[in-house]
Amino acid sequence: MEAQSPSTCNQCGKKFQRKAHLLRHQQQHSGDRPYSCKFCSKTFKRSDVLRDHFSRCDRRGNSAIPNSLERGRKRHACDECSRLKVKCDNNVPCRKCKEFGRTCVKSRPTAASSPDESTASASRSTPDIASSDRNSIGFLLNCPTETDFMREFPKSTLSPNSKAAEYQSFMNLGHSYEPPLAAMNDGSYIQQGYGHIMQDNNLDVLLNNLEFAAFEERTHNWQLRGRMRFLDRNALGQKAYEIREKLKYTAANLHSPNMPPKEILDGIDSITADNIAAWVKLYFTHWHKHAPLVHESSFNPCAAAIPLILALISLGGMYSKDAADVAKLKLLLDTIETYVYSIPGLSEEYDIPGRTYVVQGENAAPEWQQYQLEELQGAYLMIVVQYWSGTPIARTRVRQSRFQRLCSIFHHLDLQLVQHSPTFQIIDQQTFRSWIRKESYIRTATVTTMLDQAFGIFDNVSPRFQWAEIDLPFPSDDVYFKVTNYDELVANSLYPQHKIKIKDAFLVLFSPPETAEHDLKVLRNANLTALDMQLLIHYLYTCVWRTTFSNPMAALPTVNIPDLLLPFRTAMRNWRTVWDQIKNLVPENEWNKLGFQITAETYFDAVKAIVDAFEKRDGKFPPIPSDCEKGTHLKRLLTF
Repeated sequence: MEAQSPSTCNQCGKKFQRKAHLLRHQQQHSGDRPYSCKFCSKTFKRSDVLRDHFSRCDRRGNSAIPNSLERGRKRHACDECSRLKVKCDNNVPCRKCKEFGRTCVKSRPTAASSPDESTASASRSTPDIASSDRNSIGFLLNCPTETDFMREFPKSTLSPNSKAAEYQSFMNLGHSYEPPLAAMNDGSYIQQGYGHIMQDNNLDVLLNNLEFAAFEERTHNWQLRGRMRFLDRNALGQKAYEIREKLKYTAANLHSPNMPPKEILDGIDSITADNIAAWVKLYFTHWHKHAPLVHESSFNPCAAAIPLILALISLGGMYSKDAADVAKLKLLLDTIETYVYSIPGLSEEYDIPGRTYVVQGENAAPEWQQYQLEELQGAYLMIVVQYWSGTPIARTRVRQSRFQRLCSIFHHLDLQLVQHSPTFQIIDQQTFRSWIRKESYIRTATVTTMLDQAFGIFDNVSPRFQWAEIDLPFPSDDVYFKVTNYDELVANSLYPQHKIKIKDAFLVLFSPPETAEHDLKVLRNANLTALDMQLLIHYLYTCVWRTTFSNPMAALPTVNIPDLLLPFRTAMRNWRTVWDQIKNLVPENEWNKLGFQITAETYFDAVKAIVDAFEKRDGKFPPIPSDCEKGTHLKRLLTF
């Protein structure tokens, strides 16, 4: 402190705790205005007021603000080092840029720069870089802004201009297929992988290709052919009213004791019957193809669980052509998430009687089983939409808290063990609906475990589901899941086939070369799909990570690193063999209709990258952050 006792102004009697504050105050009495603008000659009593004036001075034009009065800290690092948050030696080019072959540019002037140089440098810097969020995912993965990296959900060219017209067209969703904007990486096993990435400094390309949003940008023009039936428009209007009331109550609790902001209330009011119809259609048109878990033909928003309806309109609405709709929904995501995870069963207050799921299994009424399934699907999809399109705080919250709660419920209900009974037969519409419900549980459980592995890939989070407890089969082929009813199943002579368990298929990948040709027949005859192979590569990544960078025994001097990695290189070779066969058997136009599962090749590159990095450094590596922002640990590891 500058003064331990109050200082008093001898003119007005005001008291101040600090002498500096008193001196600043006394300038008001003296009339002195020692600070002047060199552009317009206006004078000011305080330097901070002059500094604010520079940003809006009409006569400054493109001239640089004097260095001594620029806001914030002076940045001496070059653009690349600043963006990567690594130490820069302040030379041009700097050592880091020369080492990695980057173009070294300083877009901001140093303290020693002349006014002319400052002006030229300021003109070179782009607004995006200047305003980039240094804590954003895009920043960490070498994209100037969050928007440049995420682009959240690309805007669809198919969304309706008229919501009423969209409602009327719900029963006719046929569209022609358009090729993706860019082809996926079709390089061979040798052309891809860690060596190519490090030689071309393409680590960011690898990480960006692992991102769902980057894939969406290339494939969102594909249009799914689907069917949808509504029973009653008035019933949907009543459901919309019920949703609005619940969200208004949630928003009031979130902002208590104040009123919810007007934009939140406006967003809630936008949830009408017409908008629900439009956004649900967009969900099935664009998102559904990536990992179908909701039975489209029987989905009815008039009767479905509210959490699932909210999740579907949140995901589908991100594809709306109306930017105002997207903005309103994004403002509502936190409110919707709060509501979904506050209802009985999904709430964190699971110790309170009446607020936890009762394990009734297949003995419960079919209606109750269906409603519980839809609640869990809605809870899962809300994590997905927040993780890929929410704010940074929301992404962290759903990863650390919401997903943990969802996994606890799955464990409570033993959903990691759900599978079709070997003796089950579909003989009528009732048994068909039972099969669809069980298949929906299997699909929800498998994609949830895959998201669990994805958190490990992107954020270095330990899996919530342990290998020993998972006993799930692969989902049945989509051709069966797309069937509307039992009569259609019989008419097309279809009968769902039992798929191999994930564990059994995973173990086959480790067959040694001398027996691989024979052993891999099990996988070739199992009718595996691209989604099945993506599940396997996620599990393989987690297994490799645990055996290498998360295994303290690997650092023992007696451990031979190549021998430690040999089984995984065998598994990678076998995975790639099966993947290439699956890919070659599917016509190109049909392959391009698939969803995010065709990016499994990029996850294969990620596995190869960490295996090569571990062997290259003989198991020696720097501290690796856990539960971090997307890609932070991989960037540190693969650029060490």
